[in-house]
Amino acid sequence: MSESVLVANAAKCSESHKAQWESLRSQNPGIDKILAAAGKPQGLALVFSHDDPDGITSGLIFKRLLEKKGWRTVWKMPAGFVLTTAQFDAALKAHPDAKAVFVLDKGTLAPYADFGKRMPVYLVDHHPSPKAPTDCVLFNPCLEKYASCSGSFLAHGLATLAGTRDDYDDFLALIGLKGDWAIEPTKGILSDMVKPFFAEYAMKFRNLLQLVTERPTMFDAEQRELTCPLSRFAEFVHAVGGGGFQYFYNDRDASLRDVDHPACIGAALEKMAGKVAELKKITTLDDFIKLLPEPEAGSLKKIWKFFLEDWEKAFRLLDSSTKILGLADTSLYVFVGGKVPLLPMIGSIKLFELKQAAKDKFAQIIMVSSVSADYTHVSVRGTGDQVHSGKFCGQLAGALQTKFPKQKDVISGGGHPRAAECTVRTGEVPFIKVLHEVVLQLNEMSELDNRSRAAAEGSHQARAKELGLDYLSLAKA
Repeated sequence: MSESVLVANAAKCSESHKAQWESLRSQNPGIDKILAAAGKPQGLALVFSHDDPDGITSGLIFKRLLEKKGWRTVWKMPAGFVLTTAQFDAALKAHPDAKAVFVLDKGTLAPYADFGKRMPVYLVDHHPSPKAPTDCVLFNPCLEKYASCSGSFLAHGLATLAGTRDDYDDFLALIGLKGDWAIEPTKGILSDMVKPFFAEYAMKFRNLLQLVTERPTMFDAEQRELTCPLSRFAEFVHAVGGGGFQYFYNDRDASLRDVDHPACIGAALEKMAGKVAELKKITTLDDFIKLLPEPEAGSLKKIWKFFLEDWEKAFRLLDSSTKILGLADTSLYVFVGGKVPLLPMIGSIKLFELKQAAKDKFAQIIMVSSVSADYTHVSVRGTGDQVHSGKFCGQLAGALQTKFPKQKDVISGGGHPRAAECTVRTGEVPFIKVLHEVVLQLNEMSELDNRSRAAAEGSHQARAKELGLDYLSLAKA
């Protein structure tokens, strides 16, 4: 075990956490409105969050904030990144006495305006969006320009301003930051935006940041020699919660048939709030698992076992991935196939292998999977920021929604520069149509790249930006 460079350099930060958040407060009027609503309890609040590690931790931090302020809460993590009208309606029907809705880490999307017209809706998010919703109160410092952070970081900052932050919120924020790749102890990488948080709060959990030579995790995508306890804990939360991709194991064991995976790990984490002293000492995943409360622990350990089994089986299925395109310094690879367990996570590791073998400077993999007759999953992973994965998936979803308007509520897409998804959850949009749209989009990207070698036209640059060819839009700006 050795000390991460991040630990050694933790104090080297020019801005204090307090100063950073006072600056964010002055620049984002939504902060005070959200804090004002949180500080005036009116009964029941609905909290929606994404069901990946960042969504789970950001939802829990904010749930704890509301309850400390006197609200009663119901916390939901419905399937998919986008909060759909059907999910919103079902929650209101089940809880007609709800007075406010808080949505965390589920995008800042224009359709949410319809929710805001019906009742007070407050959004806390860190994903860029081409069009923010009206009729909602929002806080998103990354709305127009992406900055690597996490929803858990934003929820933690709000808890700090609200006066409810505690050491357990610090732990949850670290898990969310690792889950969204904003912290990388093995590489010494730390997002600029979260440096003040890290300097002030991470050192109490320095045990999680030590480097160890154990089984590398899904987060150790750019090297496979070392890992750290934080990565191992974040991978566990990702695995047992379905990772935002709904890789559930209800059919593997009779005792798991009715287990809501993200709700199960969410409940377990909530009960662990009183175990901060132990969390500051543990150094292995086994130590963490031993702290899980019952009855959740029994289910979570079974799910983890199935995840590990699937991981070993799935990696070799991506051997058929093929390089199809070169865009500037980025090589694009494509995998097309049927259901592959844990595809997005496996893809990150496979991409590292492909990049290393071909000696690419940067690489991106686009994985198009026919999960079932009524579910097509497109997952994109990248190692650089020249070609924006989130924009690729967002444009893909938009194109499919335009061509299949009656199915738009079950088509969603978007994400970060290096990790993104597009999901199509209906048999009315066949796999072949999704694959066709992927190919059309890749062809257009190739043509735009070719045109950039001649005099660029404004319309070409605008489209390049939409499709995620950031190296073109920046170079020709």
